[in-house]
Amino acid sequence: MTVLVTGAGGRLGREVVRVFAEDGQVVGLPRAALNVADQKAVHEAVAALRPVVVVNCAAWTDVDGCEQDPERARRINAVAVGYLREAAEMVGAHLVQVSTDFVFDGEADVPYPEDHPTCPLSAYGAAKLAGEVEAGPSATVVRTSWLQPADGPGMVERLLVALAGSRPLAMGDERLACPTFIADLVPVLGYLADERVAGVVHATNGGPTSWFDFAREVAKAAGLDPGRVTRAGDPGLDGTLPARRPAFSALDNSVLRALGRPAIRDHREAVAEAVARTVA
Repeated sequence: MTVLVTGAGGRLGREVVRVFAEDGQVVGLPRAALNVADQKAVHEAVAALRPVVVVNCAAWTDVDGCEQDPERARRINAVAVGYLREAAEMVGAHLVQVSTDFVFDGEADVPYPEDHPTCPLSAYGAAKLAGEVEAGPSATVVRTSWLQPADGPGMVERLLVALAGSRPLAMGDERLACPTFIADLVPVLGYLADERVAGVVHATNGGPTSWFDFAREVAKAAGLDPGRVTRAGDPGLDGTLPARRPAFSALDNSVLRALGRPAIRDHREAVAEAVARTVA
């Protein structure tokens, strides 16, 4: 089958193209090749390619940028999804839309299940939530969080560089979510697309954590002193940054459990693997 991946130049899109290509024909279109906010271009591309599945990895993820230009955020993260839904429906393709933990307000103290009421705090979260609606009831909407790239430096690698120095490393300990490694997420997107699962699905690595504890985990995995990592506040909570972030946005992967799929591994296992790969 043919799979169309929009936003194929981004860190998630690149891995979706690479992995999906192992099982079939994939066409990856980065923004330079397809602007998803251009309705005519979207309709023409989908009509020409006639994919069986459309995976939309295109998004404007600059949370503070979205806060300062909410109309652009809405156009790219919501309206464009409607264009993709229209085009997919015309050729009978299944749409997979990637969404975010930022649709929640962070007031919970246990991981959010898929059916928990949403209440975004930012223009980014509001636009992504609107994009979920635009995707339509038959689409697969996959919410995830704190993505870590599969083919380039991410937080693990940056922390290892910082820990190689001699100064203490201050990391925020006020926000908690589930770091999600793209290499673990993409296979989930694959079987959800194959099975045309409709509705919202949470897909994250296991284990809510803060960036403070994440950094300590990296230090321990690398055989370094986790005491070098010190606690710091989070500018996304105290009003220093334009956009507010949810203080707690861990997601409960309850739909995946109901589907009988194996749990996505704990983020600490993925951290250890990333550290081993980097320091080898």
